[in-house]
Amino acid sequence: MRNETASDAAGLPASGKDPGDAGAEVDEDAFVSAMGALLERWGLPQTTGRLFGYLLLRNTPADLDTMVKDLGQSKSGLSVAARQLESWSLVRRLTQPGSRRICYEAVGDVQHLLEANNAHLRTFSNTLRLGVTAARGASRERLSDLADLFTLYVDHADRVLAAWESSREPPGTSPDPVRDPGPDPYEP
Repeated sequence: MRNETASDAAGLPASGKDPGDAGAEVDEDAFVSAMGALLERWGLPQTTGRLFGYLLLRNTPADLDTMVKDLGQSKSGLSVAARQLESWSLVRRLTQPGSRRICYEAVGDVQHLLEANNAHLRTFSNTLRLGVTAARGASRERLSDLADLFTLYVDHADRVLAAWESSREPPGTSPDPVRDPGPDPYEP
């Protein structure tokens, strides 16, 4: 994989196709670069995004030496990026007894991260509601509208997470018989 350059900032493969377009073929380098550019726009270092993209594509954990070889970036920069991703619960650190070598792998289940984000947004919405009582005139309406928007967003996100979680449970294991009635008793 190659290093990211300023010309790659758009995050598009050399073909110019948007990787999100249906049917667009994207190779590893293009995906890793696109993830780097995306996370950079979200305020994280590009190296952090590139490492996350790289780990998402791997089927096995990778150590820092392998990351340096594959990504062509400094060991210290990748170490910082790995710790950042670990702090966001996007990667998991793995160690082996008797070895100082540390490996990292992407975490597949990030619903806890989304749930924590929803909790922060709910707190933000509640704080906005506090401002509604203190505000006067147009600012009162603006704060109320913002609080309503964030409350609606979090309520929908909570439902999406619950639906996703229940879709991953094997039939008959959900404690909620409405969401999961279990096997059909009339089916042979």
